[in-house]
Amino acid sequence: MKRAHIIGIGGIAMSAIAQCLIQLGYTVTGSDLNHNHLIEELRNQGVEISIGHNEANVSPEVKKVIFSDAIPAHNVEILAAKKYNLELLGRSDALAWLTEEKEVISATGTHGKTTTSAMIAHLLELGKKEPSFIIGGILNNFDSNFRANRGDYFVLEGDEYGKSFLKYSSDIGVITNIEYDHPDIYADMDEVLETYHQYVDNLTKCLITNQKVIDQLNLTPRKMDLDIITVEIDDQEADFTAINIREEELSSYFTLRYKGEEVGEFKVNSLGDYNIKHALEAIAVANYCGISFEEMKRAIALWKGVKRRFEILDEREDRIVISDYAHHPSEVDAVAEIFERIKTDKKKVLIFQPHQYLRTKSLFKNYENVLDKLLDEKVIFKIYKVREKVSEEELESLGNKLSQSISRGDTKYYNQTDKLTKWLNNYRKENDAIFLFLGAGNIDDFARKWVSKG
Repeated sequence: MKRAHIIGIGGIAMSAIAQCLIQLGYTVTGSDLNHNHLIEELRNQGVEISIGHNEANVSPEVKKVIFSDAIPAHNVEILAAKKYNLELLGRSDALAWLTEEKEVISATGTHGKTTTSAMIAHLLELGKKEPSFIIGGILNNFDSNFRANRGDYFVLEGDEYGKSFLKYSSDIGVITNIEYDHPDIYADMDEVLETYHQYVDNLTKCLITNQKVIDQLNLTPRKMDLDIITVEIDDQEADFTAINIREEELSSYFTLRYKGEEVGEFKVNSLGDYNIKHALEAIAVANYCGISFEEMKRAIALWKGVKRRFEILDEREDRIVISDYAHHPSEVDAVAEIFERIKTDKKKVLIFQPHQYLRTKSLFKNYENVLDKLLDEKVIFKIYKVREKVSEEELESLGNKLSQSISRGDTKYYNQTDKLTKWLNNYRKENDAIFLFLGAGNIDDFARKWVSKG
């Protein structure tokens, strides 16, 4: 019997790898520091999962031990695997192994890679290509972030964290954008650009991106062995462009032009130019894979989005609650801009939880600028600490500093969930409001619990 053990199995990507292994006939075990709904779902499928890491969780009979990026090299289960001479695979190594017999399509970039890769998987599925996919977000159309299928294509979200997208080769690649992020990994922007250069060098068939990325990487498309396809909004020089953009309620409409010819009007069930751009990237991939524009038009209109991407958690007459994963300044700016321009009589309340102390400190001025929106209320919640040694005093000091630096409107700071809950409940009693919760940490869990209590 084939056995595999996953350290950090409760993560979104690791839980998907676990399900892949189950379909490949493996008996899967796992461990994680905390319980969550993904662990509960895996347990319902028969996966034995321990809360907490322990050497005893690793059996000498295990064929593969797979660990998430968050697991340090000195973890007791990794050391146990080495003691038993077991095969150790990082997350990206596992993806390379799982996809070795497929044609890999990966979408990467500082922002938008989850949405773009999810749209690609959706278009390929409705285009009858039967794709497999592992993506860092739950696709509402599938109610899953994973699928193992018989088709030739395997869609991945190409993660630049830890340079992990370099550990497997992609045939078709999408780069949505490139900005400086992950100061714990990249020393400067030059290192970021060099890493994306390596990603492009590893592609075997096609790169889909925009002119800004081509300029940033100093690419010369005519001298490359790859097919280079460009996408852009309202740009007649791009291969795929969107014109005549309009918005109705929470949907966007645009006319698609391909190589100078108008194809027709497309509907996307989301707002914002960045979502239209991601749709163009997915359309370009689907076109390259042989799906007709008519099939794509029908499919994109049925797109239901990804959980935590402007996801409406609650909608009633006096209250709307929205959750979004945005945490980098550019992402926060894009989502807050959509939020700001929604036409409503309700008050608009933004609750933002910064993600990582080092990111917040390194990009402090950027956060200060993008949070300076004309909204009714803004709240900064305690910085979510990830993989970093920093004191509670430092977290408190930087979070308070950010809240006090925002000049427009009254911005509050809270470091405890009970205090934030009390303020939200009081505000709701006095106002009809739309509440937007932003961040990649546990602010989404908080928002869902608050909604569940009415």
